Amino acid sequence: MSEQGGFDIIEGRKKFIVYQKGEPMEKLKDIKGFLQQVSDAFAAVLDVELAIIDNNLEVIAGTGWYKKEVGVVYNEDCTTDRVIQSWVDSHILIEDTKSSHYCEQCDYSDKCSVVAFAMRPIFHEGEKIGTVSLLALSPDQKEILLHEFDKKLNFLNNVTRFIVTTLNEKRMRGTVTTLANQFETVINSVHEGIIALDATGDIININGSARKLLSLDQDKTGEHISSIFPDFNPLGFFDGKLENDYYEKELSLEIDGNRELKLFSSITPIFEGPEISGAVISFRKGEEIRKLASKLIGEEKEGTLDAIKGTSNELIEIKTRMKRVCNTDSTIFIRGETGTGKSLFARAIHEESHRKGKPFITVNCAAIPDSLLESELFGYEEGAFTGAKKGGKPGKFELANEGTIFLDEIGDMPLSFQVDLLQVIETRQIERVGGVSSKEVDVRIIAATNQDLERLIEEGLFREDLFYRLNVIPFYIPPLRERKEDIFLLMHFFLDLYATQLNKNITDFQEGTRQVFLEYSWPGNIRELENAIEYAVNIETGSQISLQSLPERLFQFRKGEDSGTIPTLDSLEREAINRALKKYGFSTRGKEKAAAALGISRATLYRKLKEFQVS
Repeated sequence: MSEQGGFDIIEGRKKFIVYQKGEPMEKLKDIKGFLQQVSDAFAAVLDVELAIIDNNLEVIAGTGWYKKEVGVVYNEDCTTDRVIQSWVDSHILIEDTKSSHYCEQCDYSDKCSVVAFAMRPIFHEGEKIGTVSLLALSPDQKEILLHEFDKKLNFLNNVTRFIVTTLNEKRMRGTVTTLANQFETVINSVHEGIIALDATGDIININGSARKLLSLDQDKTGEHISSIFPDFNPLGFFDGKLENDYYEKELSLEIDGNRELKLFSSITPIFEGPEISGAVISFRKGEEIRKLASKLIGEEKEGTLDAIKGTSNELIEIKTRMKRVCNTDSTIFIRGETGTGKSLFARAIHEESHRKGKPFITVNCAAIPDSLLESELFGYEEGAFTGAKKGGKPGKFELANEGTIFLDEIGDMPLSFQVDLLQVIETRQIERVGGVSSKEVDVRIIAATNQDLERLIEEGLFREDLFYRLNVIPFYIPPLRERKEDIFLLMHFFLDLYATQLNKNITDFQEGTRQVFLEYSWPGNIRELENAIEYAVNIETGSQISLQSLPERLFQFRKGEDSGTIPTLDSLEREAINRALKKYGFSTRGKEKAAAALGISRATLYRKLKEFQVS
């Protein structure tokens, strides 16, 4: 900021000088209720957030997060304060708040969740009375805001003019036509189809996108909504449901007598006092929404550590520690029960490392026959054996060069091959089957297993020196039963995923169903939970997952009535050990926790396991 008080508007390209702010005006606050209704209507069609702030720095109306901020007064020197005090008469665009020195001067910058925004001052009768902004609170919203920004700016300008027109209409009652034209300009500038209705269900406005989506060859203004959707009464849809701001519904429409068009719609009521005076229906093609959802879900599943679902302290700690070692080349060893997501963590580590963009090769050591393991991992030369491919074939280590190789189920690797793997780890060189020379490979190794390698070492089934080569940076992924706070989050994530994929209108779980999910021990962990949700979505016929749609195995944990038989001490001891192991897992760490819970040493636990022949 200069000595005169000017500031950079778009990263220093133009400077403006602060002028003395006059007495605050409250013109926007006078139409606060109306502005919030308009914002609610826009919320159904906007993919970014909208905020209207007056020159008292009070949030007057908004969508999403900013709706919760209505009535909050921001501190001086915030963005709105600077724009109001400056000579800015058009707009400002901040494409990245974290790198903008303009935002760094704001006292709220360390708490602000806005990643990018566009702001325009509102002029009325020659004075600035506030600002209207489009804001992005996530990278996805930022991309939407900056894509074809001239259209977003046009929308922002139209909204500003719409507000000014509304103020004039309130004062002079002579600009109804202008107001309608401005509103039509706004709704025609968005991609979604929009239909506005009056209190009787008659169409009062329909935008160009709606006419195009519905293949309408004539103006439907003045006709009842049933002329388009015969079996749907959006105003009746709000009976007894006024606790929400809008409702979503899938609509079907027959086009040209032989084609069914499915639409995903949002219906927002318009109030006049306590009564509903109309509604706004916005919609897109259902297939467009499903493709977008599937794309986002798919990208997230293969993303970084932050994309792995879970908010438990255990999972947060694991992801925090993993972030510290992503950019090293040290070998990582991930242990955990089947279904805990070890492969997801391995992929995420690769995606956050300097090897991102290079190959990520997965090898399931349990799925490759012993006779093929060497040629699969190291490749072979032409003529190495009968049926060998002409020209030879590179192995997994060669394919992973400069990237990462993930050796899953390493505990199932045959003992005879472990010495060959150990040599590759030590020398970073491989030799193809039938080859006469070695090749250097630059790979980062991540290994994983659900087995107790310490026990396998004791039994002579796994090499101790290979174990120590792999166990450089160890991680243990706790089973789902040890982080129950993640269960509800995963339930809703998989419900959204499969409801979208299977085209089911299922949005929640019944309360009793939630309790079953919470109490079940999930021996198959996240994979089993995902399968249970997929099964339930397929079976369920209502809008919520019920007990009747759950797999039968989820109820098998419930104990039968006591038969009256007095158990022996051995059977009680065996049952106690089994219950402890089911709770804490069969890994070394799980056995340590089980022994502590039982009040015995780990050596005693191992002796008891051998005595009771518990595997």
